[in-house]
Amino acid sequence: MNVSAQPFFTPTAKPTRLVRNALLVVEALSTPEASFRVKQANTDAEQLMNPVDGPLIGATLDQLPTPFNSAELHGQLKQVFSKGVSTQCTLLRPLVDSMLVFDCRLLKADSHLLVLSVVASEPEDMDSLEQVLEAMPAGLALFRAVRNDKQEIIDFQAVLCNQSGARLSRQSRQDILTKPISQRYADMKAYELFHQYVSIVTTGEPLHQRLYLPNQDIWLDISVVKYGDGVLVSFQDITQGQKTTALLESVMNSSPAAVRYYESIRDEAGQLIDFMTSTGNELAAYLPFRATQSTFGTRLLDLYPYLKENGLFERYVAVVESGQSDHFETSRTLEDRVVWFDCMAVRHGNGFVLTSLDITARKEAQLAQQRQGNLLQTVLDNSLTGIARLKTRQNPVGQIVDFTLEQVNATLAKTLGKSPDAVAGKLLSELMPHQMTNGLFERYAEVVRTGEPQRFELSNPAATIWYDVSAVAIADGLIVTFMDITASKMAQLDLEEQADLIKGVLNSSTSSILVLEPMIEGNGQPMDFLITLANPATGRLFFPFLGHDFTQEKTRTYTLLTLFPEVKERALYAALMTIVNTGETIQSSIEYPELGLTYDYDLRPFRQGVLMITTDSTPLRVYQQQLEANNIALSRSNEYLQQFAYVASHDLQEPLRKIQSFGDMLLTQYAKALDATGQDILRRQQHAAQRMQSLVKDLLNYSRLSTEQLPFQPISLQWLIEEVISDLETTIQETGAIVRVDPLPIIKGNSTQLRQLLQNLMTNALKFSKPGQPPRVTVDSFLLTADRLPQPRLTPDQGQWVALRVSDEGIGFDTLYKERIFELFQRLHGRSQYTGTGIGLAVVKKVVENHRGQIMAQSQPGEGATFTIYLPMT
Repeated sequence: MNVSAQPFFTPTAKPTRLVRNALLVVEALSTPEASFRVKQANTDAEQLMNPVDGPLIGATLDQLPTPFNSAELHGQLKQVFSKGVSTQCTLLRPLVDSMLVFDCRLLKADSHLLVLSVVASEPEDMDSLEQVLEAMPAGLALFRAVRNDKQEIIDFQAVLCNQSGARLSRQSRQDILTKPISQRYADMKAYELFHQYVSIVTTGEPLHQRLYLPNQDIWLDISVVKYGDGVLVSFQDITQGQKTTALLESVMNSSPAAVRYYESIRDEAGQLIDFMTSTGNELAAYLPFRATQSTFGTRLLDLYPYLKENGLFERYVAVVESGQSDHFETSRTLEDRVVWFDCMAVRHGNGFVLTSLDITARKEAQLAQQRQGNLLQTVLDNSLTGIARLKTRQNPVGQIVDFTLEQVNATLAKTLGKSPDAVAGKLLSELMPHQMTNGLFERYAEVVRTGEPQRFELSNPAATIWYDVSAVAIADGLIVTFMDITASKMAQLDLEEQADLIKGVLNSSTSSILVLEPMIEGNGQPMDFLITLANPATGRLFFPFLGHDFTQEKTRTYTLLTLFPEVKERALYAALMTIVNTGETIQSSIEYPELGLTYDYDLRPFRQGVLMITTDSTPLRVYQQQLEANNIALSRSNEYLQQFAYVASHDLQEPLRKIQSFGDMLLTQYAKALDATGQDILRRQQHAAQRMQSLVKDLLNYSRLSTEQLPFQPISLQWLIEEVISDLETTIQETGAIVRVDPLPIIKGNSTQLRQLLQNLMTNALKFSKPGQPPRVTVDSFLLTADRLPQPRLTPDQGQWVALRVSDEGIGFDTLYKERIFELFQRLHGRSQYTGTGIGLAVVKKVVENHRGQIMAQSQPGEGATFTIYLPMT
């Protein structure tokens, strides 16, 4: 194979001028694994750092061009930042046919800023370059590519290597400079760096990596750049730092706590405004509590804005500013549970280290125990039972002579009228001396001596307050509870009293009361009924069926079929079976003609059996028959009344009309034949006949109200009152009356009767006005429910009602007569004052009754009158 060596240097860009003084201000972002970014730069620095990936201001070291992105410069910056001691270092950048050397000086300006001063120079000859290279602490080697006839790179030969490079590679400088890589590494093709060198020469892309050499057990930080037709390799031993970092990461990752360093961020005035999240372990167990997979390089308040609200941010600021560590517990709600952390914040460098340990399980157990204790104390303090812990007090011979109240709950203390603290430590004989003499002390002492608990009831001398008292022995005394059972005790006494009352009712009842319990056969059907309760009336009511007497106690020993075997074939037994199977209630009335008896049976489910109430309705049946006979007689009487009405309307009114006709003839044709006295008598006769005719007419109308029951239809009260006012128009005009009518509703009723009602009320309102004053009448209405009536209707079929009011400002009447005025022929004034028959208001009341309504009259003499008629709407 023809191996040729190509020229080592290939055309590479060279700066247009030599930069002599570049200044950069570098900001440290975090420690101890610090990262750095450019905060300020002068013009020379901007030229020197070109090209840079993005703007120079704000760029991090790894974004700067070679050699300012090297591990060597990063390490020097870290050392200056952590120790605060200025230092110098030399960096190299390959040129076309030479090397550019950068003398760097690093100075710490304040707690988080460093100044990097760079002076660039180009050595005049190779000797000068070698002197520079030998002075560098980092290993440096130049390799030339070895190519075959096809111009393929098959090997690399070192043409330059400083002493540090030989030392770090564990080979002599002679071997490195005289032997190609293939002779120094047996399996060169498997050597990863060989292929990386080839790629760098081919593509021009630099390489920076950390490499572990297992045979030598060292870590190297390697930077490789293209240099002519070869590569320039710089490498630095970072074994100690890498091992320390690995150890730290191992310790942190094996820790159950989350550990993280936060770097301070300050404004221009120096105020601490936030923290930058830096180095820390990324434990998987704490992933749910992190905002992202990794929080490195993110501001603390961007990640957790709530820290401002819960006060934790101010605590961290205090740690950094004061230097005082802070140990605290905090919680955070995660989904549906609360997570607790034990936190320790310690100032470190320009920030603080926060250690957070998940103590949720321990805290939940602690809180559960605390809640249980609080719950127990709350239960004790809010218990309706008074509780006390008593400690025995003994005399020298060991006899119990007293007790000390070691602890009492709020209920017992309240009973004693003191606070729990005021009661604790007091002697029983001092605080409750009555218990020393009412037998309680002896009971307490007995419980302590025997160890046997006691429970009993205790009341005050008047038996108005009752307690359920329990005493249980403990190590040095006893626990006593006092439960106020006054209510339940009184209820028990009431129940006993009620039971006696029920027993009295059963014994005094005239109805038979039986409780029958079914006796079930194998097929699930009752074969008989056991009598479990029978009152004394049972023997009296069923004596006619048995023919002999039996006692109430003896009845309970029988079954129904044993006592009444024939009942199985009767409808009563079938009814009992129906109730057991369906749960229905059955009511029936059965006549026994052969015995002259009628019994009403009420059978209904009761527990698992039947309650049968039997009532002797024979007297009621007799009364009913008498009532039916009376109804027949009343019906006949109504027929006679209708016949009378016919006579009144025809036979009585005809003679009256003739009397009036003849009287009119005498007054018109023969008045001159009569003197003044005769004419006056004749006129009086005519007036009497007119009154008689009005009376007959009113009686006829009243009679028809009692006998005629016409069907109800929807009636407009508004239309009716307008018709009535139209009929009374002449009277209204003559008297100058003022009538006001509000809107009235539609109801169901009889049009003729309701019109008669309104006409009578309006006529009275116009008639009984004050002398010399025009009548003033108001007609209005309002709606109400049945329970608001003067006589409330509580039956469910009663719906909405209307109250119709007719009010006047007339002479009024005394309330003593508010019932009497609705009776027939009742007049409060003489005929000479006010005309009328005394039947008008009786007709009004009858119409109201026919419509199932109510009527009320309110008045005072000289203050007018108000008649209110209550009618159902439907």
